[in-house]
Amino acid sequence: MVYREELVMMIFCFIAHFYSEEKEVLMGFFIVGNVILLLSVVLWFIPYYSIELKNQAVHLISSRKKEVILPLNVITNAEIGIYNRYHLNNPVFNVLNKEEYRFYSEGRKALLLKLEGGNLFRIGMKSPEILFTEIKKSIP
Repeated sequence: MVYREELVMMIFCFIAHFYSEEKEVLMGFFIVGNVILLLSVVLWFIPYYSIELKNQAVHLISSRKKEVILPLNVITNAEIGIYNRYHLNNPVFNVLNKEEYRFYSEGRKALLLKLEGGNLFRIGMKSPEILFTEIKKSIP
């Protein structure tokens, strides 16, 4: 996933290279822009977090091996919604924002889980329908 900061730097490097008078001197900008592009493509294939449904709980495991466990018996409501109205979102894992815990890796859709204590979890993912049906089977 290309982040906004990487995209701005990449565009700056390519513009500086192509609109410069001395192409040989500013070849470094072209190289740096290509390196940023290559790293962004490589990072696209590295998962930020994984979601597992086991032992009657939803396990959210980050790439740094941090884990958040949501037992299915405390989930009162589950629904599919939109994560954010913006398309470019930074990946987050367990961030408290506006009284809800946010998890995001890719896509525009999100799974909204409300727990008994009133906590709201917004899990942004590409296709939340599969997890939604499994959770709906388990909650009363």
